[in-house]
Amino acid sequence: MDSTLLQFIRHLRHHGLPVSTAETLDAMQVTAALGYGDPVLLRDGLASCLAKTVDDNDTFALCFERFFHLNNPQTESEAHADEQGENANTDQANSEQGTGAEGSAASAEEPAQGDGDSQGEAGGEGQSDAAMPGKGGGGGGQGSQIRAEVMRAAAEVNLENIQFRTQRGIFRRRILQALGDQQRQAEIQALREAGNDEQANWLEQIRQGQIDAVIEVINRQLLLNNDAATRAIRDDILQNSSLSAMESYHRERLPPLIRKLAKKLASRHRQRQRHARKGKLDLGKTLRRNIAYGGIPFHRYWKTTRKDKSEIYVLCDISGSVSAWSRVLLLFMQALNDVLPSTRCFVFCGKSIEVTDLFRQHPADEALAIVQQRHGLGGSDYGLALNSFRDQISDKLNRRSCVIILGDGRGNGGDSGIAALRDIYHRARLVLWFNPESQYNWNTGDSEIRRYQSAAHYVAECGSLRKLERLLDGLLSLLR
Repeated sequence: MDSTLLQFIRHLRHHGLPVSTAETLDAMQVTAALGYGDPVLLRDGLASCLAKTVDDNDTFALCFERFFHLNNPQTESEAHADEQGENANTDQANSEQGTGAEGSAASAEEPAQGDGDSQGEAGGEGQSDAAMPGKGGGGGGQGSQIRAEVMRAAAEVNLENIQFRTQRGIFRRRILQALGDQQRQAEIQALREAGNDEQANWLEQIRQGQIDAVIEVINRQLLLNNDAATRAIRDDILQNSSLSAMESYHRERLPPLIRKLAKKLASRHRQRQRHARKGKLDLGKTLRRNIAYGGIPFHRYWKTTRKDKSEIYVLCDISGSVSAWSRVLLLFMQALNDVLPSTRCFVFCGKSIEVTDLFRQHPADEALAIVQQRHGLGGSDYGLALNSFRDQISDKLNRRSCVIILGDGRGNGGDSGIAALRDIYHRARLVLWFNPESQYNWNTGDSEIRRYQSAAHYVAECGSLRKLERLLDGLLSLLR
């Protein structure tokens, strides 16, 4: 089993790339065929079976570069500066991680085998060229072997669990122990005492290469883990925060997150398929399912299936008060197109306007910009919007139809359009109203949300990305 490849795949999963067991087996075959000698060839080969989309390919390229070729001078200098303050922070690290006596033992043992470690930290940039793989000099093959040994040792000590910089000394000691560093030091000492300095120097060079490789692998692992953890924390904050509390910089980070959440929903929900009771016989499935009956086809299975398609109508208020949330919902619906192919999207400030074709002709972000530019000016007129919306879809509504309306229900004192909404309510299977305002503000001022509650199957607050995701998850469950 290739532990280096498995560790790399683990990092890909930490960074949001879904890698299945079958894809892992494919990656093992690619690695066995290509080896680790040519990083560019290996990268292209693994990308062919692990990166499935353009975004996945970008993430894969970044993870591969950091995992196999971490040549970042700033990172190395930061690591060296942090190493100088490691002793001062050891007690704090032990208290946070619960290392206790083990952390103290690590600090005590560092000088015994740490002369080489300190030398490796200070001189790693100058001495690693001859020892590390992929760099110039005659030690390329030897460096590749050293690197492979270090990676195997890192897997044995579970280096992937490192989270804090103050843990580097502990993991360095564990990896060196797994590499048999104490035995090597004893062998070097014995050779020097026997006067065989040439062989002793050669072993010392190998040991120094191991130390440099250990330091680099630890720093790389720490960087990868911190990146994944930081992104997970940031995404969690974005999912639970209201758009009104976000700056424009954070709002720009929402589309990739929305696509990620939508992909998760799409993988969880599939359109219901019903096996037909007649048509072409599925011979293979029929034989397999009747093995228990001696092959006698008591139960027959047909290849013909039909899908229960639900028709989704989305109406979004794009006036200034809730336009940001309408953008989020439209992005969600666009990303869920594989699960909800029969979706028509409408927007309004005044009259309802269908924008379904815009999303088919342009990327989602570009389509949203066009929608906002063409139709996003003015205040909300719910009476005009709901009446024109009903006129456009009334002949299509049936018991498979679901209508989603996103808006705060504030019509600026005009016609509420409640009669049109009730007509839609009686025709459709579901009418859902998503209100981004906090429930504490409902039914205050010019809000008509209480009246709309009487003509909708469900009215819910969608004040955060997490709440909207849960609402769509519940909708997809109902439509299965």
